[in-house]
Amino acid sequence: MKRLKFLVTALVITASANVWAGGKTYTIRTNSFDCDYCVYDLEEKFLKMKGVKDFEVDIDGLLFVKTDGSVNLTEAYVKKMLLDNGFDYKGMTVKTE
Repeated sequence: MKRLKFLVTALVITASANVWAGGKTYTIRTNSFDCDYCVYDLEEKFLKMKGVKDFEVDIDGLLFVKTDGSVNLTEAYVKKMLLDNGFDYKGMTVKTE
């Protein structure tokens, strides 16, 4: 019985760790998108990153990258990723959930 209580407690602690991690949503501003393939390429790159949960695009040049809190996207990293893929970098804001 003690072993069962221990396992249940361990599972609850592990499951709640993701809740307490505090996800973040990054809003990244860039130029508007003319090519669906280019957007798809960026989506694939962001979603391959460990900790990125979702990626959404506003056709007017906004990217929304949602993370589970285990990854910290720096401005320098995002800027380089965009520039390497032919997009301008116009800024980024971060919202902790």
